[in-house]
Amino acid sequence: MAFRFSLAAVLKFRESLEQQAYLALERIQQEIAQMERRIQKCEERLAVAVGRREKELRRGIASVHLQAAYDEELALQKQREAFLAKLQELLAKRQECLKAYEIARQKREILDDLRTRQFDAYHREQLKRQQKMLDDIFLSRRKRSC
Repeated sequence: MAFRFSLAAVLKFRESLEQQAYLALERIQQEIAQMERRIQKCEERLAVAVGRREKELRRGIASVHLQAAYDEELALQKQREAFLAKLQELLAKRQECLKAYEIARQKREILDDLRTRQFDAYHREQLKRQQKMLDDIFLSRRKRSC
């Protein structure tokens, strides 16, 4: 008789939920990495714009061009702030996803541990049956030879 775990369907469902939670966590992590790259590029563009403005100020620049340079820097600063706010949202969402994943993993592990314990008990019982059968065979041969 083969081992049958009565909660196999529930275990499979829990594994599926854990996998979905893991994938959601992975997606949010990718979004965070992408947002961090955007922030870095924005900061690089801002540094270039500031450097260019300062260089032009040393050479002398018309006020119209100076205002345009300040407007460009301001726009880049606002963009960076928006990216930072989005990053904070994503980090909070990652915490939620991580918590959901940990809960899903714990629930799956509980069922997995139960399955392992039941399989071990089944295996021990199988060994006992085999030993009893061997003992019976041995005793039946012994009785015939006497």
